[in-house]
Amino acid sequence: MSDVSATSASSAAAPLLVNGIVSGINTTQVIQALLQAYQAPITNLQQEQTTLASQAANYRTINTDMTAVQTAAQALNQSSSWNLMTATSSNTTVATANASAGATAGTLSFTVADLAQGNVLLSSGGVASQAQSVTGATSLLVATGGAAIGFSGLAASAGLTLGSHAISVTQSSAAASVSSAAALSPTTTITAGTNDSLNLDVGGTTYALTLAPGPYSPSALVGAINSAATSAGAPVMASLSSGGELQLATTEQGSAATLSVTGSSLSALGLTSGQSAVGVDAVVAVDGTDTTLSAINPGSTVSLNAPSGSITATVASSPASSGSLISAGDASSALVGTGNQSLGAVVSNLNSAGLNLTATAVQESSGQYRLQIAAGATGLAGAVSIDSSGLSGGALGPISTITNAVNAAVNVGGAGGYTLESATNTFSNLLAGSSVTVASLGTTTLTVTPDASGEASAVSSLVTAANQALSDISSLAGYNASTKTAGPLMGSAVVQSLQQSILSTFATAAGASGLGSAANVGIKLTSTGTITFDQSAFEKAFQSNPSSVTSLFTAGGTLSPASPSYGGQVSLIYGDPKTAAGSYSVQLTQSATQATATGSVLAGGTVSAGESLDIKMNGVDANFAVSAGQSLSEVATGLNQLFAAQGFGLSAYVQNGDQLTVASDAYGSANGFSIASSAPGAGTTGLGGAVADAPVDYAGTDVAGSINGVAATGNGQELIAPSSDPALHGLSLLVTTPGISSATTIGSYTYAPGLAQQLLSIAQGASDASTGSLSAAIKGLGNQSSGLTGQITNYQNLEQEQQTLLTNQFATMESTLGSLKNESSALSSQINNLAGF
Repeated sequence: MSDVSATSASSAAAPLLVNGIVSGINTTQVIQALLQAYQAPITNLQQEQTTLASQAANYRTINTDMTAVQTAAQALNQSSSWNLMTATSSNTTVATANASAGATAGTLSFTVADLAQGNVLLSSGGVASQAQSVTGATSLLVATGGAAIGFSGLAASAGLTLGSHAISVTQSSAAASVSSAAALSPTTTITAGTNDSLNLDVGGTTYALTLAPGPYSPSALVGAINSAATSAGAPVMASLSSGGELQLATTEQGSAATLSVTGSSLSALGLTSGQSAVGVDAVVAVDGTDTTLSAINPGSTVSLNAPSGSITATVASSPASSGSLISAGDASSALVGTGNQSLGAVVSNLNSAGLNLTATAVQESSGQYRLQIAAGATGLAGAVSIDSSGLSGGALGPISTITNAVNAAVNVGGAGGYTLESATNTFSNLLAGSSVTVASLGTTTLTVTPDASGEASAVSSLVTAANQALSDISSLAGYNASTKTAGPLMGSAVVQSLQQSILSTFATAAGASGLGSAANVGIKLTSTGTITFDQSAFEKAFQSNPSSVTSLFTAGGTLSPASPSYGGQVSLIYGDPKTAAGSYSVQLTQSATQATATGSVLAGGTVSAGESLDIKMNGVDANFAVSAGQSLSEVATGLNQLFAAQGFGLSAYVQNGDQLTVASDAYGSANGFSIASSAPGAGTTGLGGAVADAPVDYAGTDVAGSINGVAATGNGQELIAPSSDPALHGLSLLVTTPGISSATTIGSYTYAPGLAQQLLSIAQGASDASTGSLSAAIKGLGNQSSGLTGQITNYQNLEQEQQTLLTNQFATMESTLGSLKNESSALSSQINNLAGF
């Protein structure tokens, strides 16, 4: 863009002229007077440049205003701009909350049962000084986070090297579990000799349970089953799912755990005779070396292989809230050298191990030191464990826990509800998009609602920006009746058009909401050409109908379907500020699909032969072991746990009770995956190809078709018009219509830009650096000024030439007069000499 500035006159040095030495005339003044005729046009042109520069500055002021309008309008243009939410807690001493944009609206009551805290370990004995020897062991295994993945203790076995060792559970364990087909009835009656027997086959051992007669609520029935199981010595626990279904699960987990049920009580319990299940193995990696655990019992020890040596892990005494004894996640450990084996050396090396803990030699009394180890983080994920066997024979004695690591816990729904845990006092999964921080035990209610005040603030910013632009336009391009003066830009068609566009946008209907103009949400025009904003009126309208207010400001539209079956299958994703309002035909030649792998139909929905499934997505491999006897629902559950742990966008589910399916969560060609089976064929899941270990690729398809007769690009379910089209300008539609494989007209989509988008279009049309009307005006003034600069230079050159000519002429005159004077003096002298004779 050309700048606009005034050009100053400058002249090259003229010949040196000494005023009137001979003639006595002030030749400089005479020359300057003669040059006035040449200076006048230069001065006029420079004044014209100053005027142009001032006009350009005025246009820049309005351009700055319109840039601010553009920014404020952009903040309200998309539907995602209108998802501000606010969260409140009914008891802020128990918990506080905040909601991010897009959080789920709703109300949820919960009880804080525990606050998070870190654990602290302390030696049972003491030593006289930090230099005193405390152990004969050369190393100690210390870990953080073991409790979170299901290990209450970890110890080093022979061959484990000094230094850090990463422990990762890549597949959670699960019990053999059967469930009722539906939620238990509010009351279940057990009658002696009629429906009181429940026979369990657990790992090949049969247990006969007899249920006490009586009417039972669901929770009481669970208690009766557990009481009968305890009496019979059956290693099984009953519980209720979040949906109220009865669940029977073995205490042992892994594929060694099996369970089947028979008996007269099955109908009352919602179970099926012969219903069976197999547990799911845990897969644990130490420094990348996997160990598959197939027989996992509470409190038992298991050996975890490492590249060199191994780690002996003690399984927790009870499952985590997820139901797994060993849960997917990570822990950190280090085999720490004891140095010179003194207390000081042990403390120093523990603190240098790279774990989130603090070891201290605590002086309990004069000459009495004890070893204390404190977790650096709260909850089970930060819990510290140490293999203290190397210390127990020394003066320090064994290490005991003086403060337990506790996860924060909240209960929703009481005894029949569910409990969530967090390693910190903050929960992000109570209501999606909301963060809750608990501070004390007790009960509170979380309420998440649309943030009317936050949205009002954004609208107020838009009104303020528009008013600033209108104010500057009025000042610079209007007429002041009191002073009877016109603004410097008065008469500018560019500015007048801009003013009218802003005012008419606020005054006329916008969007697809049916609310009409902005006056219905507290935005009104005044008689003086300004805009007022009634925030309380806006908030009232927004609280009454958030979606309608949103639609007033944002782009939207509706589909007039060609067939009733297509109704609601086309919606707006994006409309460019340049996209024209109007109705556009939508035609498909291909529907978008998910990448889908469908297994074999298996009688009874049970796998009869084991196999290993290798699944790959986005360059990441994962393996899942399927055991003979597992139900397809159990396989699907295990696969979904694996997908979640690996971050795969896949879901497994069972169709018709007898066919396993794996599908991508997203549509389109970019969301493919592959499956290879170690033993494809009859009896297995049927996923993968006919050749063992040969991967089969599964891919989805992108939607294909046109908008307004213009070929569009498909990306999943998104149909995108070309940005170069003069009407569509990149209009993007979400088309969910299934089953299309040939050219089919879905209907006509009517696109309506909202108030914010209209203002954005106006602002961009004014301020765009290449095509904006204000930018063009500023550039035009710069070009005019540049043209005047050339004229000024020409006049300055003429002036310089004339000055040089005049200077030379006066110099010649002085020289001639000097010569004549000299001649006169010579003649006078000669005459005087002659007169003397």
